[in-house]
Amino acid sequence: MHAHFISPFLVLLCLLLGILHVPFVLLIAVAVGLCKILFKSYEEIKEGRYSLDYVAFLAMVVSIISHEYLAGGVIALMYTGGEALEAFANNRAYAALKNLGDTIPKYCLVASGPSGDGGYDSVSIQEVEDGDRVLIKRGEVVPLDGTVVSTFGAVLNMANLTGESEPVSLKKGTFVKSGAINAGESFEIDVIGDFSSSTYHKIVLLVEEAKANPAPLVRLSSRANIHFTVATFLFAGIAYLVSGELTRALAVLVIATPCPLIIAAPAAFIGGMSRLARSGIVVRKSAAFEGLQRAKNIFFDKTGTLTMGEPSLRQIHLLPPHNLKNEAQALSIAAALEIHSLHPLARSVVAKARQQGVEYVPAKNVTEKVGEGIAGEVAGRIFSLKRATATDVEDSSGIILALSVDGVEWVHFVFADELKNGVGSFLATLSKRGIEIAIITGDTKANAEAVFSGIGVAVKASASPEEKFRLVEEVHRQGRGVVMVGDGLNDAPALARADVGVVFSGSENGASIEVSDVVILDHRIEKLNELFAVTEKTVRVARQSIYGGIALSMIGMAFAAFGYISPVVGAFIQEAIDIIVILNALRTLRA
Repeated sequence: MHAHFISPFLVLLCLLLGILHVPFVLLIAVAVGLCKILFKSYEEIKEGRYSLDYVAFLAMVVSIISHEYLAGGVIALMYTGGEALEAFANNRAYAALKNLGDTIPKYCLVASGPSGDGGYDSVSIQEVEDGDRVLIKRGEVVPLDGTVVSTFGAVLNMANLTGESEPVSLKKGTFVKSGAINAGESFEIDVIGDFSSSTYHKIVLLVEEAKANPAPLVRLSSRANIHFTVATFLFAGIAYLVSGELTRALAVLVIATPCPLIIAAPAAFIGGMSRLARSGIVVRKSAAFEGLQRAKNIFFDKTGTLTMGEPSLRQIHLLPPHNLKNEAQALSIAAALEIHSLHPLARSVVAKARQQGVEYVPAKNVTEKVGEGIAGEVAGRIFSLKRATATDVEDSSGIILALSVDGVEWVHFVFADELKNGVGSFLATLSKRGIEIAIITGDTKANAEAVFSGIGVAVKASASPEEKFRLVEEVHRQGRGVVMVGDGLNDAPALARADVGVVFSGSENGASIEVSDVVILDHRIEKLNELFAVTEKTVRVARQSIYGGIALSMIGMAFAAFGYISPVVGAFIQEAIDIIVILNALRTLRA
């Protein structure tokens, strides 16, 4: 039996014995309920929270005074059973969050010599150190962040981290995040950092934090219940004064006990968190739901948030005097050089060559200087590819690389960032909801406006981290709910200052993740759509549970005050109300 169900089971046993003419055990049932309430109230008062269980406490005390022991026992069963149901609902809702951490391996194979010459030792991942060489077998989860050292590279399933279902091939020397699954042959990595700094460990910490932190809406329900409690006492007092019957007052108290709001509202929020976690969206604080729902302003970072974050090759310009047949030949030479580089622009060049079916042979004697460019021998001549110095390009926005021979620029390759699929429709949907949208980016105004031309959103370009922070702070001072969505280190101050910070976890820096309320383990804009959709449903269901529970209880209290409902019947009616609102709250678990 689950530990939470021990108390209600004991109370139920006492009730059954009491019904079988062993009256004194009914007092034991009431005593169990009173002890549970006193203990829980003490814990909440220590933490400075208002307890909503005083109505139940008073109802059980009145049941003893009025000798309605059976009614008091039923109240005790309701209260202890309600707590057990709440725990059951929360455990069910949190299961999906917990599953994120359960997939982390506890041990890994560490090479005891170079490239495993001395074999491998099974070592706890907490004991693996920076620089250790680890073997990952087919089907295993990458336990720690590191660099691929196997000559043939690695084939990984990144679904745990990005949601992408297609395997990704990585070359030797490529950084790989923990949490990816080996979809190919066994390979080795050289560990970077340790378990505490690993990508997947950070995810687990986020998940653990996600089940804490009560949301403002839950606190709102607590404040609403202060009024509900006062109304309950008034109903009960008037019923007693008018009728002179203590049982009528008891029936009113029973109908209002236990308050379904503290059972249903947390279940709704944890259900929403669980639903999003299954899609790779970790809501660190349930307060984020209400913050997202009431937001009037949303600021977006550009690069990596709304755009792909990796510029694609958009144009090829042949410059005089060049000795090339066409753009395809220029692309062939550039790809021959860039195949040796891991730079994002290099990947874009190679991808464009493959896309267009351009053939190339890797260059010889290649040298690359970080921040400067790359050079090598292609077809007997030395070519270099680096930032252009000339400006006679039709579209000067974006990044321009020049293919040069003997210092003379022959070709300009123009790169531009691209919007993620669905960005336009997503922003339009937010605008229709009356939300003011703005793009704040450190990129140049020309680049930003070129990317967002035709979409109709305000753009604040060349914004420093301090400026981003000030823009969010200004809206915050106006009393308007503000959300910041970003992905980089320069977004961290604004993410921290916003009512809700949402971060795409694509970058390796942890600062933005640490200060954010929502972490999206993916790059796709569809995840933002899903976040807002689930948020809307979660808040709606939570409010339904709050006000629905109040309405049903008030109706029952009115009937009880006029003597139409006895204390025992009222207890069962209130239990039915509890079950209804709990089941309603659990709807947030579904898509």
